[in-house]
Amino acid sequence: MLGNFSFGDYFKKEAIEMAWDLLIRRWGLPAEKMWITVYLEDDDAFNLWRTVGIPAERIVRMGEKDNFWAMGETGPCGPCSELVIDQGEGVGCGRPIAVSM
Repeated sequence: MLGNFSFGDYFKKEAIEMAWDLLIRRWGLPAEKMWITVYLEDDDAFNLWRTVGIPAERIVRMGEKDNFWAMGETGPCGPCSELVIDQGEGVGCGRPIAVSM
């Protein structure tokens, strides 16, 4: 999960760029195998991931049940982006991608 909480000024664009730089350019993970999850209504994150080169069909929108980080009734919480590397059918769960609302 790309967890980034800030009090006052949130830098989502820079966090996405830094995550991509770390995983793809520095660690050398294959960009073509990366999938991204974003919160269902987070068009900003969706568009930012598009600007780093993720095709729209590899960005999955998920609802609060699966894409919302929370620490209970109080404390930091909010939508998140998760970066997932597709390791092939051999390690998959055998189910299609499900989107929760």
